[in-house]
Amino acid sequence: MGDALIRAATLADIPAIAAIYAPYVRDTIISFELEPPSETEMARRMEGIAARYPYLVIEEGGRVQGYAYAGAFNDRAAYRWVTETTIYLAQSAKGRGLGRRLYAALLDDLRARGFNAATGKISLPNPESVGLHEKLGFTVVGAHHKVGWKFDAWWDMGVFQLDLAPRETPPREPRFGP
Repeated sequence: MGDALIRAATLADIPAIAAIYAPYVRDTIISFELEPPSETEMARRMEGIAARYPYLVIEEGGRVQGYAYAGAFNDRAAYRWVTETTIYLAQSAKGRGLGRRLYAALLDDLRARGFNAATGKISLPNPESVGLHEKLGFTVVGAHHKVGWKFDAWWDMGVFQLDLAPRETPPREPRFGP
């Protein structure tokens, strides 16, 4: 883990990002997508997200081992101080602290930009993701029951939140953009 580097993702990372994400879509309930998105679609998504929010990768030995990003919690203006976060790791990168380092870097970036809270939605059961969120200080704030239909069953989604900063009155505007 000593040579792990966290940096802003670029379009050149899309093949690795798509390869990391595809097994989560195909083989698990961790993503409620049913078909892995193409590299073109993943690039479109990245461009939209990275224009306003952080989108990071962690690489080790020159290979992308995971990615994390934030996005809008809700498009309505009153919610602009809150983000929804996402993280995925290559299967071979799990259990070595890379996810925790990457997610902590994402949260630090969000704090520096002036966001007040981060939320995470986790399909359940998912003890690895629940554990990561809890280690980083997220707490359960709710659940959506039987909202995802995949692999011939209904699945729940847990909702987690982490306060990033005290609420100011009036709040400072968060900084959007790269």
